[in-house]
Amino acid sequence: MAFTGASARVTALTLLYAAGPLLVGASCVLPNNTVMINPLSYNVYGSNAVFRNNTFANLFNPTNTTAPFFQVFDPSFLTVLGDSPSFRVIASNPGFAFAHEAPIWVPSTQELFFASAAGSPSGFSDINHNNQVAKISLNDVTTAIAQSSNATAPVNVTVTTLDLPDTVQMTNAGTGPYNGSLLLVNSGRGPLPPNLVLVDPANPQNATVILDNFFGRQFNSLHNAKIHPTSGNIFFTDVA
Repeated sequence: MAFTGASARVTALTLLYAAGPLLVGASCVLPNNTVMINPLSYNVYGSNAVFRNNTFANLFNPTNTTAPFFQVFDPSFLTVLGDSPSFRVIASNPGFAFAHEAPIWVPSTQELFFASAAGSPSGFSDINHNNQVAKISLNDVTTAIAQSSNATAPVNVTVTTLDLPDTVQMTNAGTGPYNGSLLLVNSGRGPLPPNLVLVDPANPQNATVILDNFFGRQFNSLHNAKIHPTSGNIFFTDVA
């Protein structure tokens, strides 16, 4: 988990990049900007506890560490962070939650796909306007960082919007690649139904609806999905 202080309110407006040399083995030596949290220590607060009631105003920060920092809940995460993790804005659009959810990394092209906030003023989407699915090139990110003046200065790589058909409405989640395609989970908009759609990550991003009903009954608002790593079965949720 990453904490960025005041910007925690606007993570939907920025993409954060953290990288460092890979650690050898499962070393528990903590790098800078990192704290170790044992989740078992906080599983039970008790009947007299004061619970957080606002995700953004009251962050889970039992160590009272000054942001920005990374919380590590399992030592294996240190191999992901490396020995010198840092925060860096790599794309931004103030006022527009363009990178709100549905991140899908395509290793073959080093592209990251994502969706803007669905059905939200911050995502410029409502009953009359669809939300946006877009992508950035991680190769562009690497180049921009190499040309940057220091280790934490923000960069702003190009965000490319996908031109998808009307069958893709209010993308709420995404996963994959699934047999080479993006799997988009769409909640629908007005008379346009919720569905699961496979999208070719390559131009022209052809889209194929693979499910839009449950034995003839329209879904309410599909929201999340995961692909089983061995069976390939797709598990998804529908908001009641």
